[in-house]
Amino acid sequence: MAFATNTNLEEYAPEVFQQGVDDWTEELAKAETDVINMIQFKWWNKFYSRTEFVSSKLVEAQWTKTTVYQAMYAYILPRLSTFRPEGDPFREQIEFYKERYNDEWELQFGVGIKYDFDDDGTIDVNKDIVTASQTRLYR
Repeated sequence: MAFATNTNLEEYAPEVFQQGVDDWTEELAKAETDVINMIQFKWWNKFYSRTEFVSSKLVEAQWTKTTVYQAMYAYILPRLSTFRPEGDPFREQIEFYKERYNDEWELQFGVGIKYDFDDDGTIDVNKDIVTASQTRLYR
C-alpha cells in the first residue's frame, strides 16, 4: 500500500487532473520516498539511530497529506509550470503547497509519529506514538 494514491491526490488537488495527465503515480512514489527519508532523518536518526528503521511500520494514513503536498510542490507542479514570470499560476501553487507541506510536518510531529515498534500490527497509544518536538523549522 502507498502513502498516497491518485485518488488521494484528486481529493486534495483535483485541478491537476485537468492538465492532460491522468496518472501521477510516479510522482507520488517519489514524494513518498522523500517523506520516508525525512521521517528517518528528522525523527528516527535523532532518537533511535542504533536500531534499524523500517518504513513499513509507519501508519500510511498519517502521511497521506504530507505525501500529496510533497508531490504537488516538488514533482507535479514543476512539471506543469513553464517557469515564465508572466502568467504562470503553477509557480504560485508551488509556494502554496510547499507551505501546506511544512504545516503538515509540524502537525504530524506535534500529534506524534505512529510507528509499530513491536510489529504486532496494531498501534498502542501508550507505546507506539512518539511526539518529536522540533526546535527548528525546516523549509
